Amino acid sequence: MGEELAQWLKEAGRRAASATREARSASEDDSYNSPASLHRYIEELAGRPLRSHAELLDYLREVAGSQPHAHRELERRRLFREMILVGLLVVSALQYYYWDVQLQIAALKSVHTFVPMRAPLEKKI
Repeated sequence: MGEELAQWLKEAGRRAASATREARSASEDDSYNSPASLHRYIEELAGRPLRSHAELLDYLREVAGSQPHAHRELERRRLFREMILVGLLVVSALQYYYWDVQLQIAALKSVHTFVPMRAPLEKKI
């Protein structure tokens, strides 16, 4: 009975170890077509972590165009934000240029000279 139990435990250990190795290799598989690499690729495209099935489905619906209004709204907001940032960049560059010119003018040395005025000519009538 003891030898059969030892044999059974040995086999059970081998099966558990091989199942663990297979599960680990499937989750850590870095090959091109593995589920893990596909998931990382989709997260890179989304620009955000997709941790649940619902988040993944929402992203796929958004990409597929089943929510075109939401996608248009996001694009409109992004465009508005970028236009505001470009406008602020232009204003700041012009302000820098204006203040730079003003400081250069203020740094110029000034020489005060007085020119005497001639006496006005008298008119003959």
